[in-house]
Amino acid sequence: MNALVADLPIGYYRDNFVFLLKFVVDRYADLLNQTESDYAARFEGLSLPAQRLYVRLALRKGPLFRSDKIAYAEIPQRDAAIEELIRCGFLDGGVDEDLDILLKLLLKSELLRLRPSCHGLNREALLAELVPTVSRDEFFTSIDFQVYRPRHLDTLRVFRLLFFGNLHQNFTEFVLNDLGIQPYENYAIDRLSRFFDRREKIEQALALGSLGEQADAWILAKDIEGLRSYQALLPVGLDPGLQRRLDKMNNRVARQLERQQAHEAALSLYQHTASGAARERSARILAAHLGRVDAAMSLCERILAAPAHEAEFEFAVGFAARLQKKVESRNRPELPVLPLPDYPVQRLSLDRQPGKRVELAVVEDFECAGDQAYYVENSLFNGIFGLAYWDIIFAPVQGVFFHPFQRGPADLYTPAFASARTKALQLRRQELGSVADLRARVLAVAEQKSGLANPFVSWGYISVELFECCFERIPIGHFQAIFDRLLVDPHANRSGFPDLIIFPASGSYLLAEVKGPNDKLQANQIRWLRYFAAAQIPHRLVNVEWH
Repeated sequence: MNALVADLPIGYYRDNFVFLLKFVVDRYADLLNQTESDYAARFEGLSLPAQRLYVRLALRKGPLFRSDKIAYAEIPQRDAAIEELIRCGFLDGGVDEDLDILLKLLLKSELLRLRPSCHGLNREALLAELVPTVSRDEFFTSIDFQVYRPRHLDTLRVFRLLFFGNLHQNFTEFVLNDLGIQPYENYAIDRLSRFFDRREKIEQALALGSLGEQADAWILAKDIEGLRSYQALLPVGLDPGLQRRLDKMNNRVARQLERQQAHEAALSLYQHTASGAARERSARILAAHLGRVDAAMSLCERILAAPAHEAEFEFAVGFAARLQKKVESRNRPELPVLPLPDYPVQRLSLDRQPGKRVELAVVEDFECAGDQAYYVENSLFNGIFGLAYWDIIFAPVQGVFFHPFQRGPADLYTPAFASARTKALQLRRQELGSVADLRARVLAVAEQKSGLANPFVSWGYISVELFECCFERIPIGHFQAIFDRLLVDPHANRSGFPDLIIFPASGSYLLAEVKGPNDKLQANQIRWLRYFAAAQIPHRLVNVEWH
């Protein structure tokens, strides 16, 4: 990436920063406070060198910088720019910064000048020794450089949140777009469709971001006391979109509590979480670690009555079956039975070709028999779906697009995706009533949108030639069945497709999952094979043995 960035225009980062500020002001002016509005206007009033230097420092890992480490070829007037930034309130000397952060600016040799007697200590031990004993005056007297700190980073944090919709993305998306590596769809972004529609939601998101950063620090440090205190800090009354973010955070923290054997605390946190694997993890904790088998069975029954998705249903069936032997006989429920895997199996004995994937070896074997075969895995049907439903995926639904650099809507992998677009999805299914209809739409969209980001379309793995083979051989009912299952749970069902599609010389088509020696089917692959059997879609498991 660094070599490619060298090809960007001089000062591209400043231009992207200005774009971000203007985008946020144009879209959220009514929600910005006076400080935030002034920030954008005051930045615009800076000279170009000062703007470039501020952006360079504000986007770097800080918060403090040494004057002898600040040098940029495109900012030859560095000292004048620093002076201007200090005068206009965008830079200061960090004199009130915590001493441990100030000391981290120093090299080990510079630290030793403060305490020569600590020569035998490593850098971390040296810092620990100096922090409680060195004063700020002593620090600033000892250094032969200036310290600078960019200001208003909290305000910039608000702008980043409003632009990206979160606090973990950065300016990489700009660079990818500038380089033409990842061009994005031109979807509608306006005030009517914005996610942040009131100031309270902004404040909630900022608080969530801070809580998430603190939680990640506790997880990294394995700070069990900090993790135990997390639940008491949880906000209430969140917007549904923010609640999904909180649920993900809860799952991360609870999983770490499990790893550190704090099972009661983990269980309590899972019970505050409405999404993800919370119910499965709760059942496992109840049965395996807390000995509350009846409670675990009751939870499995609730899952079976209203499963969130197929994987959760399958877990509950299998786990409850194992629990039945341990619960009182009067509490043993009637459990559903999962159909046994029932798919055609073909065994191939092939010559091993070092360095060649087993799937490609099977492709060659089918082609030697006169058939056409393609290694497609998850790219084929996802790609056709993404092209056929392109305009619906990028429809202007409120709160799903934050900025111009998204691969897809923010709600794509949630139940809200289908429910918010029910009428459009139903109408599209009717419009795709024949293979000819599907072919016309897919090929037209592929030509019009070639190369643009789409969460379902992997441009490097699809081709018009492959599409034409599919449209010639696959009935429309099979396409619709696959699309229907994708829409039920896009996150889970976009993976697990068979490795190969084969077009036999005799006609029709075949989906083949390839497994080499000692390789086993994954759960999501089994679910697809089971679905293919129910929908009468031709499929097969190909087990390969090497000569």
